[in-house]
Amino acid sequence: MLSRLAESFYWIGRYVERAEATARLLAEHYQLTVEDRSVPDEVAAAVLLEALSLPPDDVSTPADLVRALLGNPDNPSTVIGAVAAARESARSVRDTVSGDVFESLNGAHLMLTRGLTTAASPAASMHRVIERLLLVDGAIEWTMPRDEGHWFLSLGRALERIDMTARLLDVRHDHVWPDAGAVAILRAAAALSPFLRTGEAPAGDQVRRYLVLDPAFPRSMLACSRSAEDAVRGLQTLGSVDDGTLLREVGLMRSRLEFTGASPSPEVVDDLVVVTLHSCQAAGAATAEAYFRQAGTIVWSH
Repeated sequence: MLSRLAESFYWIGRYVERAEATARLLAEHYQLTVEDRSVPDEVAAAVLLEALSLPPDDVSTPADLVRALLGNPDNPSTVIGAVAAARESARSVRDTVSGDVFESLNGAHLMLTRGLTTAASPAASMHRVIERLLLVDGAIEWTMPRDEGHWFLSLGRALERIDMTARLLDVRHDHVWPDAGAVAILRAAAALSPFLRTGEAPAGDQVRRYLVLDPAFPRSMLACSRSAEDAVRGLQTLGSVDDGTLLREVGLMRSRLEFTGASPSPEVVDDLVVVTLHSCQAAGAATAEAYFRQAGTIVWSH
């Protein structure tokens, strides 16, 4: 596979996951800010923008926060920008991506750019965005062949999911909103129902441990690190072999989480979030170095 095609598939996975995770986080954070007025709007906005590495300029109300995170097509760190970037990546591989994947992405992009911000309920609007993006995920899983493109997309999605889970936990909803914050974290990760089936109380420490170390929940850091390693091994099976740096990075990330222990302390879990995020960033850099680097300009001698 050409490096430009591989890079496009990889970033489709990352951008779609970023848009969905940001929309889920915005929906739950918005609900907290309007229902619990114990936290000033400026503080509530600042903690979320800082976790997402977005500038806090002129964001002081829940409505401002919604507009900032919906964003525009020029900023891929926002919902609209991530969907636009995913659509643009899909356009660059239009002849190799399935029609259903492109059409579902195009539908999500059109819905977002046709005045969604004027909806009466931002939280409800975000759930409509999530539903659209779930259609994209379904089209990917049901219509894409398990070739190199799918493995690159799966690798990008797994790494982005780890990154966004770390950002979600970095907001510390359980500290800022002690009564409802832990449940908001679970809702933002689509984990409330699976977590309740464990029989544990939705307290901050238990929720953080679940989202980092639960082996069965597909959005936990442990499960995503396994998915990333499976994607790299899938690429190797198909002949796309790197120098071993990428496989070593994702393997260490997975083993570090897998062999932590049965009941780690909250401090250990917090350290794991930081270390895993760094490993995720290193894996992204290793992916770019192994598969996406440019050969450079040929200089002819005379």
